[in-house]
Amino acid sequence: VRWAQGDLCPLLFRTLILLAVCLTHEGASYRQFVTQHFDNPKTNAANDRLYCNLLMQRRGLTRIFCKRRNTFIHAPAGQLQAICARGGTHVSLNLYDSLESFNVTTCRVLPRSLPGNCRYRAAIGNTKIRVACVKGLPVHLEPTYLP
Repeated sequence: VRWAQGDLCPLLFRTLILLAVCLTHEGASYRQFVTQHFDNPKTNAANDRLYCNLLMQRRGLTRIFCKRRNTFIHAPAGQLQAICARGGTHVSLNLYDSLESFNVTTCRVLPRSLPGNCRYRAAIGNTKIRVACVKGLPVHLEPTYLP
């Protein structure tokens, strides 16, 4: 097969674009994990119910619909990232269990909540967590051990 010089450039360009999209997507998954689950130090609120109402809205988890359940982890980012390496135990596929327990707040939506006025109840706890990892970074929190 002979390639004309003009044929190689569009192919190379498409490959580079695809690579850039993939890398951006992986970074976005970790960023999304941080947005949805990371809160350290824990944001101050008068009580845990108000904490959930505030954080769920602030993190954009109530815009289109009231997200039914979400957990915030109160630990340094480095400890969460370590679960995907030395701070975790491989379970299966890309799932890892933390070796340490973490302080967490789990927010659950109250009945009759509507977008724009989502209301939550809170459960606080100290528990190990299970995360899915991509390229050494957590991208998903499993509800396995959560309060």
